[in-house]
Amino acid sequence: MTEGDATAGEGAWTLDNFSATIHRGGVGLWAWAPERRLARLDSLCREFWGTDEAVVGIDDLFSRVNGEDRDAMIGDWMASATDPHAYSFDFRIGEGAGTRWISARGVGGDAGRVGEWLHAIFLDVTERKRAEEAEKLLTAELAHRVSNMFTVARALTAIVAREATSAPNFAEDLSRRFSVLHEATTLATRSRRHDQSSVPLQHLAERILAPYRDGADVHVAITEEAVVAPGKVNDYAMIFHELATNSAKYGALSGGGTLTLRGGMAGPVLTLTWDETSAHQAPPKADGTGFGSRLLRQTIERSLGGRFERVIDGEGLHFEMTVPGDHP
Repeated sequence: MTEGDATAGEGAWTLDNFSATIHRGGVGLWAWAPERRLARLDSLCREFWGTDEAVVGIDDLFSRVNGEDRDAMIGDWMASATDPHAYSFDFRIGEGAGTRWISARGVGGDAGRVGEWLHAIFLDVTERKRAEEAEKLLTAELAHRVSNMFTVARALTAIVAREATSAPNFAEDLSRRFSVLHEATTLATRSRRHDQSSVPLQHLAERILAPYRDGADVHVAITEEAVVAPGKVNDYAMIFHELATNSAKYGALSGGGTLTLRGGMAGPVLTLTWDETSAHQAPPKADGTGFGSRLLRQTIERSLGGRFERVIDGEGLHFEMTVPGDHP
């Protein structure tokens, strides 16, 4: 077989089979005409941008770019009209959970031009970007949890010290409280590995709050139908632990206060309220500025698909969250 035979007949490249091959790899073909401010998109690129038009104005495309990325993306895009070097820039299309990450790659200037059109590719890098974001969140969460554990250790030590009558009693009481806290963490971790069935939220909350009971007036009343699937137990443990840590710093669990945690189901919706009073209550950081606030928002809104409200006033703290979904 000659070289010519190898490129002819059924095995020859066509636009259709070439496009199908690169589309399977998440790569779409596009081109744009700087003078006419138009873009030409293949079928996959049209899917990326959420349009049915094969030729569309670039200003229309720019309006669909995530607001945080738009200015930088437009600058990189326009520079490719004259810069003769290879380029690669990443940006997001859309907002919220449906956001898609795209990487634009090509060669700018006359080197990438065919007639009035500059040709390039769009590559869907959404999964890689989400993995990077998840890794960053995990790293920050780990650092936050380590910091929280030291805070909890200090708070529990202070609580036990106020009640201790002797050094042996102090050591025994502190060890018991740390053991209970470890059990709560183990419960969440074990459930996340799907080693057990759904967990009652009353049980989970009791485990996490048990080490503080002697230092504060704690009431937990969560109805028995409020249970959580194994894959979500760690989310709720994180929420309870974050609230308890803040309370141990400033609120009822720092000593002498009252904490009431209630919960129940209204149809498919779970509601949890956390109310506490304490003379030591301090205002939190501005909404969203602390990692704890961002972690609560990430967990409740993104992971659980719910919402929450936190109010601190002269009477204390009121926290309420509602979560729809798959609670048995």
